[in-house]
Amino acid sequence: MTRKIKLTRANKSILLKALAPYYYQEKALGHNTENPGRLILKIDSVPADKKATFSTEEIRLMRITINRLRNERLGKGQYTDAADDMLLKLF
Repeated sequence: MTRKIKLTRANKSILLKALAPYYYQEKALGHNTENPGRLILKIDSVPADKKATFSTEEIRLMRITINRLRNERLGKGQYTDAADDMLLKLF
């Protein structure tokens, strides 16, 4: 199943900030980084304020990484507005 999601500049930025640490962590552990790498390139290539089609697996990975970033920012007392906005789009 796939879903179309409109990505603003802020959404793209927060997704890339969330996915990058996950990608590097998986790479350091010797895990396959093909899917997160492909997702990062896909998000980066989408023009701002345009819709992109994402698979269920891609959406699941985005939810996990955005939630991790949100929790990290909450722990540091930082703003989570961009992460919150992106999470709402993923549900």
